[in-house]
Amino acid sequence: MTVEIKHAAGTTQIPEAIESAVALEYSFVDALVALDVNVTGVADDGDSANIIASIRDQVGDYQSVGERLNPDLESIKKAEPQIIIADQDRHKELYDELTQIAPTILVKSFDANYNENLDSFRIIGKAVSKEDKAHEAINQHNDTIKKYTNSIELDKDKTTLPIVVTNDGVVAHSVKTYVGSFLEELGFKPALTKEVVENSSEYMGADYLELDYKQLSEVNPERLFVMVEDENSNEVKSLQNSEAWSHIDAVEKARAHFVNRETWAKFRGLVASENIAQEISEINE
Repeated sequence: MTVEIKHAAGTTQIPEAIESAVALEYSFVDALVALDVNVTGVADDGDSANIIASIRDQVGDYQSVGERLNPDLESIKKAEPQIIIADQDRHKELYDELTQIAPTILVKSFDANYNENLDSFRIIGKAVSKEDKAHEAINQHNDTIKKYTNSIELDKDKTTLPIVVTNDGVVAHSVKTYVGSFLEELGFKPALTKEVVENSSEYMGADYLELDYKQLSEVNPERLFVMVEDENSNEVKSLQNSEAWSHIDAVEKARAHFVNRETWAKFRGLVASENIAQEISEINE
């Protein structure tokens, strides 16, 4: 028996009973764990520590299949998947090769906003024949997010900007990105205006915007969520030592919050979203 699944690359027949899956994005790992599907392979960028702590133990042992941007096909074969979950933008050029290994579906992750990631979760749930479980998981997720939303004490009317620090500036996450749209879902007011978005360079062809220090100061957010892997990195120190940093309203008013980049920017799943909402609910000013 098979299940017919419509996705970004067309229609694919998938075995009705899925006992092994390869995930080429972290949000797909999040989804498969929530659906109690055995994840036998993960594009973990070569480091199992990239799997966020709240689900790492649930994933258990798996085959690393290399980088998310460029997964290793031989390693995917070793994982012996019955299904491969791939990103519709990052992996579309690999689709034909992936389908020679196992039935593959392309859904949004990297360039998806919060609600689009929920849609991807629903598709994955149907693909692994756990549509009812996916529906139940989303209902529980919505209840959890509502609970955290109501417990957030921060002033949501302050213009808010989530950023990742780079070597010579920042990458700002607009409201079209996962983090930007999720913060808006929680009730925060976006700092990026349409004009700023239109006059900024896109990062990796997506709705992430490259801003130098001067542009960041011109946006002048009243609240910053700074997504970092290491708060003491050279990139972070360079930003903090820049002339622009001290004049940003969020910095002057002690509303610059340093948060974990893996959880906030890379995972984009139900569990990660709940972790983010919980973390924000625990911040006091």
